[in-house]
Amino acid sequence: MFGKFIISTITIVILSSFVFIYQSIPNYQGEWSSQHINNDVKIYRDKTYGIPHIHSKTLKEGYYGLGFVHAQDRLWQLHLRRMSSQGRLSEIFGFRQDILNIDKYIRNLGYLESCRRIVEKLSEEAKVHLQSYADGINDGVKSLQMLPIEFKILGVQFQDWEILDSVAFIKLMSLLNVNDMFHEFMRTKFDELYGRELANILGSVGPHNQFDSDVTEVQEKEWVQFMQTNNVSYNKKFGQNSKSENEKATQYNLTEILQSIPEYYSNYIFPTLKASNAWVISGNHTKSGRPHLANDPHLDNNIPSQWYQAEIYFQMENQEYNFIIGGTLPGLPFSLSGRSKYLGWGLTTLYSDGGDIYEEEILQKDNENLLYKFNNGWIPCKKTIEIIKIKGLEDQSITIFHTHHGPIMQYYIENSKLRDHNGHFYSLQSIVHIDDYQSFDGFIHFAQGKDLKQSMEFLKNICYPNNGMVFISHDNHIGYLSTGRLVIKEGHPDENAYVKKNNKEWIRYVPYQEIPMIIDPEKGYIVVANNKFIPDNELSWNSQPTSRARRINDLITQMIKNGQKFSVLDHIKFQSDTYDSYACNTKEELIQLLKKYDKKKELINEIVILENWTCKWDQESSGALLYGVFEYFYSFKFHSQLDEAVIKQWNNFYIFDSFHFKNLIDMNNAQPNDQILNQPYCNGQVQDKCALNLVESLREAKQFINEKFGNQTIDWKWGSLHNQVFPHAFSKTLLAFIFERRIPYSSNRRAVGVSSYDLDGSFNGKTGSNYKQIISMDPEESNFFVIDTGISGNPFSKLYTNQMDIWKQNKYVKMKFGNRTDYDLLYVIHPN
Repeated sequence: MFGKFIISTITIVILSSFVFIYQSIPNYQGEWSSQHINNDVKIYRDKTYGIPHIHSKTLKEGYYGLGFVHAQDRLWQLHLRRMSSQGRLSEIFGFRQDILNIDKYIRNLGYLESCRRIVEKLSEEAKVHLQSYADGINDGVKSLQMLPIEFKILGVQFQDWEILDSVAFIKLMSLLNVNDMFHEFMRTKFDELYGRELANILGSVGPHNQFDSDVTEVQEKEWVQFMQTNNVSYNKKFGQNSKSENEKATQYNLTEILQSIPEYYSNYIFPTLKASNAWVISGNHTKSGRPHLANDPHLDNNIPSQWYQAEIYFQMENQEYNFIIGGTLPGLPFSLSGRSKYLGWGLTTLYSDGGDIYEEEILQKDNENLLYKFNNGWIPCKKTIEIIKIKGLEDQSITIFHTHHGPIMQYYIENSKLRDHNGHFYSLQSIVHIDDYQSFDGFIHFAQGKDLKQSMEFLKNICYPNNGMVFISHDNHIGYLSTGRLVIKEGHPDENAYVKKNNKEWIRYVPYQEIPMIIDPEKGYIVVANNKFIPDNELSWNSQPTSRARRINDLITQMIKNGQKFSVLDHIKFQSDTYDSYACNTKEELIQLLKKYDKKKELINEIVILENWTCKWDQESSGALLYGVFEYFYSFKFHSQLDEAVIKQWNNFYIFDSFHFKNLIDMNNAQPNDQILNQPYCNGQVQDKCALNLVESLREAKQFINEKFGNQTIDWKWGSLHNQVFPHAFSKTLLAFIFERRIPYSSNRRAVGVSSYDLDGSFNGKTGSNYKQIISMDPEESNFFVIDTGISGNPFSKLYTNQMDIWKQNKYVKMKFGNRTDYDLLYVIHPN
């Protein structure tokens, strides 16, 4: 009897699970009706990948359809992005101190009031289109049989999407991509420890301290011509400035500050654009005679993917039909990387300096008010109150103080710790605090553009994020544009790499007509890969070179030099390239240093492996494994006064690459006991410690690999150690096995086919080419795209990871677009 009861119970559980799984997967075939549209919206999908093709009468109704499919496939992702960007995670997860700290941090950024003002100031056209997207999301939710499993687990409901939610999402996404401000604390600490000259070297401040800084997005000849044509006003020449204007360095605990910057948003929620590659090739250099574009943004890995592929086929105001297809970010109605009938576009992060940390001298007037010092006077801080709701507990209120620079970041670390800093607090000034109500019009008009120059002009209205964008057009043009506000600042650009302590102010923004824009450069191609965007100039002074930019430029110029014409297959090969230009360009110097300082000759075999390494980070490569582990141990041979939070901040970015590879060359050219071999930032006490640390790191790498894989080099494979990990909000729970995925992978952060990993000893990749596209303006050539996981955010759907299988093999999905209906599934939304 008891056995029958157990069998019955198990049967009920299994059947219930099947019913739950069935009901949790949205219907891609059927009908719905809505009061928010005036015409039928048809959503076609193929069974294999489920990519939606939205056919609508107008672009507005196309945005409605996009919102609808975002809700069908990515509702939990939408909800997390909304709650995170507004500091409301505690409403989902209840009281957890780490979650509450994130909410405080987000509220402290001080942009929500700006978001509310923007919603009020939006043009009628922008409001109509953004509201249509929101209506689509909300109707999409109503069409579901049940909310995604994450809502059930946490016992929360979805609240109607509003325009404010999209505005807040793009605010925080943009702020997280204003990178240099996070490095200002680090450089300032180096200044405190070693003095300004060495701090500039370690922080790669200025072109004279950078490796390979001549590879720029807009190249020298093009830039000179642009400056002359547009009478550019920010063309002042600067020399090296190694003097610090700070009479006394402020003592503060950098580790506490860096550790306090929450990682949750970048690991699980927000598409922080860590890096990207994009290039365009003129039709003069292609087999078809039509221009090509390739783009692969590199965001933090996530499951579901940060990206979502979709097409909108719509009728423009002139009654002509157009289409937009490419990568969208759920939460926004725009295709940020994609193509239309007339244009193709791709984007990368532009490492311009759109944010600064100011050290503020604060006087506490009473328990309620603060004053800050400016121009020898004391000015009252503006004060705002933020209410944080916590599921199951009483609300908490926090007070945010603002100077004219921006919010005082008292929730970087606890107030009590800040007040130990000799009365100095830190405020944040950022372009993200601008009331940007014109960007949305720019996106909407750009999507319907035909003429390349005119369409690029629309995008000059964008305040943020700062991106380097490339374009191709149906009538055989290519172009480049820097988007987002570019800031002219007081003082020498060296000083802007540090926490500002001397009241150096922002002067103005670059006028629209002076924003860098290039069309049809003589060389016939443009490459953007997060490298310095214009030749040495105050705006790009502290932008860093990248190995990816060097490699892509080398690949393209070599083909052109050889008289070869480009096909779409060439771009596929480039996007999967694992060659490390910087490691290869300095490998000889590294080998010579290792041979010279390996006094006991204990590393002869390991040195031979490095000598024979092809500089490709392939899965089967023993050289890549040895070099990668060697780099890991070498990363911790600096700054014994500091701990891992600071070291990781330095080593996990292009700043370290620029310092490290330049330093290898300088050390190899040095004589024993030269200063370059005995710098105070190198760990140890022995003579020539900086070079000996290379040997010690290789010795530690040998021991690590032997313990993990044995001493037979045939078993040494990079892919055995390095995985791409795709985390989920539940990754640190017992449910991780349902949601999270990981796969063996190749590459590293410097290769074109990028895979970045943290310095935590796991070698797990956390950033990759999450979305890839290749576009040709020749109607006879195929276009391709792919994402790293799948369209669906439902772990029980076959569409959850089915693109991961082809993505890891460097394969793609063929784009289908235009007036075609040969798809497997059709969902029709009728007007009420």
